[in-house]
Amino acid sequence: MSLLPLRSRSGGHGGSGEGASELQPEGLRSLVAAAGRRLDPLLIAIMALAAFLRFWDLGRVGLRGDEAVYAGQAAVLAGAKGFGPYFILQSRGDSNFLLFQELVSVAYRVAGAGDVTARSVAAAFSVLTVAVVYGIGATLFGRRTGLFSALLLSVSGYSVMLGRLALLDSTLTFLFATAMLCAAKWTATKRSGWLYGFAAAAALTVQAKIVGGLALLVVATYLLISRSTGELTWRRLLICAGVFLAALTPMLVQLATNWTLYTSFLSTSVRRASAVPWYYYGKVLLANDGALLLALYIIGIAFAVGRRSRGDLLPLLWLLTVVVFYQIYPLKAFNYLLPALPALAILAGRALDALVQWSRPGGLRLLSAAALSVVAVGAAAPYLRDVWRDDSYVGLKDAAAWIARSTPPGAGVITISRGSAQYVFAFYAHRASYPFGRFNLATVLPGGRIVPASAPPPGARTPRDWVDGWPDRLIRNGQVSYAVYYTTVADDPPEENQVVETSTQHQFRLLIERYGGHLVHTVYYHHEARAWIYRLTARLSRPILSYAVRGSALTLHGAGFTENAQLIAIYNGHQIARGQSRSDGSVSLSVPYPTRPRPRYLLILADAAGRSASVTLPKPSIAYRTERGIATVTGVGFQSSSPITATYHGVVIARGRSAADGSISVSFGPPARIFPHWQLTVADRLGNRSALLLINPVVSHTVSGGRVVVHGSGYTPGALVTATYHGRFMTSTRADAHGSISLSFVLPHGASPSWLLELREPAGHYTTAIQIGPRQ
Repeated sequence: MSLLPLRSRSGGHGGSGEGASELQPEGLRSLVAAAGRRLDPLLIAIMALAAFLRFWDLGRVGLRGDEAVYAGQAAVLAGAKGFGPYFILQSRGDSNFLLFQELVSVAYRVAGAGDVTARSVAAAFSVLTVAVVYGIGATLFGRRTGLFSALLLSVSGYSVMLGRLALLDSTLTFLFATAMLCAAKWTATKRSGWLYGFAAAAALTVQAKIVGGLALLVVATYLLISRSTGELTWRRLLICAGVFLAALTPMLVQLATNWTLYTSFLSTSVRRASAVPWYYYGKVLLANDGALLLALYIIGIAFAVGRRSRGDLLPLLWLLTVVVFYQIYPLKAFNYLLPALPALAILAGRALDALVQWSRPGGLRLLSAAALSVVAVGAAAPYLRDVWRDDSYVGLKDAAAWIARSTPPGAGVITISRGSAQYVFAFYAHRASYPFGRFNLATVLPGGRIVPASAPPPGARTPRDWVDGWPDRLIRNGQVSYAVYYTTVADDPPEENQVVETSTQHQFRLLIERYGGHLVHTVYYHHEARAWIYRLTARLSRPILSYAVRGSALTLHGAGFTENAQLIAIYNGHQIARGQSRSDGSVSLSVPYPTRPRPRYLLILADAAGRSASVTLPKPSIAYRTERGIATVTGVGFQSSSPITATYHGVVIARGRSAADGSISVSFGPPARIFPHWQLTVADRLGNRSALLLINPVVSHTVSGGRVVVHGSGYTPGALVTATYHGRFMTSTRADAHGSISLSFVLPHGASPSWLLELREPAGHYTTAIQIGPRQ
């Protein structure tokens, strides 16, 4: 496993078969000795340590949000069932070109799709990076520096933590380091193969993560400063360009086929920025590697700057380029600095090697090297223990497993997220999952629909689409039935400060309360609750109630009540009827019209969970309805058997007579022109009267694939409009600032062409009835 040039050794004696047979044991010993020289035992031990730290108990905690995205994309590439509706083969942040996912998909085809398989691929690249760092250190400074560098990287808590996660960074770092190794080897040997290897590695680095393009900048600067460009003949450059473009072909194909989507994601990803202090990455290294290793990194940098040797130039440029880029780049994240860590390990290993060289030759140097190695491992041990004990996101995998086995297949889930955490449920439970939070990332809805992030409001870093808008819409339409609250959010880039984070958590809890969240399961870890699953029992944050009067019958229409709950209707403190809500929380309940209605009396409809809505019944009361070009005024509370006159802006448009119970129903041709401030007035002979301001909505509808889409205009801006089909509440919406509405619902099974769709504006007592054609 040594990456140093191998020295040839003479073989055994030639001779007859008998002689060869006699010398077989000696030849075997020679082979073992040669293998021992080529396979550095210390490097093997370091690699074994690195593998143990990265592979041990990989599946103890489930995937995080970004991990679930990459693992899900790999499953789609591998053709695994159940993942296609939830993941698209495109980076929403334009950060990568699916190289890691392609490699994971190969592992999936062998071992099956799973979280441990995805993490094992990342862990393997993290371990291989240790060997590459040894090769760079040995090439630039000698074997002992290579061993020190490999040891420091193998026990780095930061490297181990990211090596145990199915993220892109371990693969990126391996390829970045491989490109640097090729550059160092070419500089030392001038062999063209290393130069062409660098071109291929650089192209793969860009595909692993687009920031890998920094490898080209590092090596170009290194060659210029070290004056090594003289060996770059045109022939070598042309071959390098050909190798680079050939290795870059998958990326170019993706750009050509998905250019529109790529540019769409780019428009939102460039807005991403983090609310963190300038020393954020220093805090990350200190938290994961500790003060001693961080001090050793700083000493290594200072030692290299002081010596200014040609060997120090490559790791210094490497470190400087990556750190400066990420320091300038507005978006910060805990995993971004990993490509710089091998350079830090090499510089620190170089400083340790120099410290050993100051000792006397012989056993003292060996003892010093061993002591320094023990100190480095001992300093890293507490942080490695913390990595193994990390329990971020510990409850989400178990919550997803419960959702998968205990809820209907069509039940959707919403959870707190910075853009990716919801995909944990898509990966483990194969369920429609949605985020709740503030982030500058597009969201992929089940089925592949992409919802781009809107522009943030003035003074804010992130939009509120997935706090104020989408969650209410999804719950109202029945697409979300469960909400999962958990205690830690740690994987996505920190785009907002702690105040906003706390506010988002508070708003999510309020969302659960508003929609009648009922706790159905709690996930425990070490006897501590870590995730809570709530079933949302209502479709609206507050119930709504409207009524229709037909003769002496009063029909209440409501929505947003607790599903399948017992209901009571109360008027002026007296119970007048009982009923039950439907499975979607809607209700239609017929009650007798009160004998003595008063405008100040409330008609209240309440369910067993305490959710209620109320309306008032003025005396008298009328409602206006249009159907097939005929207008009908119905009402109650008029003088019994009295002549009735209907006028519009003082002009008589219809006459009739009230029934014995004081109800009316008069049909007539609607007014030819309707004005916003003109009133329709109905009066009896005693002067009892009721008036309405008429509106003139224009409604159209389409039926496609069993879904009805209705568009309308002419409503009162901000008015609530409810849709009732054949007496059953379907959905509701509010008219926008221009008085327009747009709503949709699934046509019920068994629908008849004679059934009517009624669009009601309860506040104005206005109803438009239209016929819906058969299912198409």
